Amino acid sequence: MITAHAAFAAGGLYKWVDEKGVVHYSDTPPAGKAAKKFEASPQPLLDNTQAPPHSRSWQEQLQDSNERRFREGKGQQEQQKKVQEAESKCRQARSALESLKQERPLYRVGKDGERIYLEDAERGGFAEKWQKQADTYCR
Repeated sequence: MITAHAAFAAGGLYKWVDEKGVVHYSDTPPAGKAAKKFEASPQPLLDNTQAPPHSRSWQEQLQDSNERRFREGKGQQEQQKKVQEAESKCRQARSALESLKQERPLYRVGKDGERIYLEDAERGGFAEKWQKQADTYCR
């Protein structure tokens, strides 16, 4: 018996239905019956002048993966650095606000190293400045 693939390649394959409704396939047409012939359509040949699509090697895929992980890690480090800076600025603002709330005299050091004591108006200005920083960085 010839397989369907061999019959198809050899010159065609025939299909017909008998009196009982059973479908048959054969490499030769049935005697006295109408049959449909399947023609083999040749597959297009590959053009040897065109290179097949480039498949990436495992080394290229590994390098891409390593580069992606490096970028992700760098992004995480930058994000962590921003969080740490915000926490530091928050602590600094809260500490300054706590100092400004106390009723003791506060001073800043001038250019010549002398102490310049803060007046009540200056204290209020500094308190506003530090409160804005605390509102921005303390979450």
